[in-house]
Amino acid sequence: MDGMTGPWQAMPLTLVLGAGLLVAPNPAWSMLFYLGVLAPFLWQQRRRPPWPADAGSLAGIALTGWFTLATLWDHAAGGDLRPHLLWVWNGLNTLAFFLVARAGFGAPGAARERLVSVLIGAAAANVLVSFALTLMRGFPDGRMNGWAETRHPILGAAVIGMAVLLAAARVLAGRQPLRHGAAALLGLGFIVATGSRGPLIAVLAALGLLLLGTRPRWLAALAAVGLAAIALTAAAMPALVGALRARLLERGWSSRLDIWRLALREIAARPLFGYGPSARLDRATDNFPHDLFLSTLFYSGAVGLVLLLALLALAVRGAWRAQPAASRWTLLALLLNTLLTGISDLSQVTKGPSPMWYILWLPVVLALGPVRSHRQADAGA
Repeated sequence: MDGMTGPWQAMPLTLVLGAGLLVAPNPAWSMLFYLGVLAPFLWQQRRRPPWPADAGSLAGIALTGWFTLATLWDHAAGGDLRPHLLWVWNGLNTLAFFLVARAGFGAPGAARERLVSVLIGAAAANVLVSFALTLMRGFPDGRMNGWAETRHPILGAAVIGMAVLLAAARVLAGRQPLRHGAAALLGLGFIVATGSRGPLIAVLAALGLLLLGTRPRWLAALAAVGLAAIALTAAAMPALVGALRARLLERGWSSRLDIWRLALREIAARPLFGYGPSARLDRATDNFPHDLFLSTLFYSGAVGLVLLLALLALAVRGAWRAQPAASRWTLLALLLNTLLTGISDLSQVTKGPSPMWYILWLPVVLALGPVRSHRQADAGA
């Protein structure tokens, strides 16, 4: 990996990603990233810039670059330069994270294994802390909030969902199944307690894909057991099932359909370049599109959406080519979790440091595959 960091140099970023699930408030994690990861990386690369030449890296650079460039036509801030500077800074943060993560985790090996172990352990600790705090403070609005980078119920559920999939993959591989099984169940309990339906559907679908690719008989057995359990519960406790159904319908769509219609109307006015990252929908509350793809269209236009789709397509291609087959299905499950979560939530792709790094960028980095520098490409490496 000429011009890039070696696997051992991914350890600082691994520790910071773990700390992001445990350190509060968020600015503390930001300083860990800036001082513990970004500064040493930039110092090391001062005489040999990475210049990644692979299509996945270039697509990530182009997406963050275009989204940052959209600040030039962002009129939401008026004459105030601070929002513009904030989003330029966010873009640089996301680009730096992407390049450092590609350098450290761009190929299978010890660095990726350490990262997975740290994320599973930190997520389990996060869940335990969250449950303990909830017992002391109670449930606000009937939903549990997370801890550190998972304080938001929906984003927190999406972050923990990634760790659930990583733990489940290790269970299916027969690697310390009791410990990793407990971590996966804890994570699922967290997602249910947050009341986040989108992330719950996403992680269950991703688990189904993971089982389909690695243990199809397990999937069939679990589906049969689940259907039988639902039928028995409905027959034995119809009142409970009715109460659960009423509560689910009471929340409805959380105004998602109204938000999406409004977003599409506003996108139609500026379809090519979008409104810029600090723009807001003409709505008193929930004034962002609540969908990764509509948000990308709204903020950065069709150009940004094409770049996002290209990056995701390259990530899916990289995941499909991964060996062994267990790694392939794990990566595809992570990406499916990201895509399904993105349908019901997520906004700007460049925020930093932020949960988006766990939900979108890290799965993409892991799936893209090996990094190639221009020096390697020129030498035919």
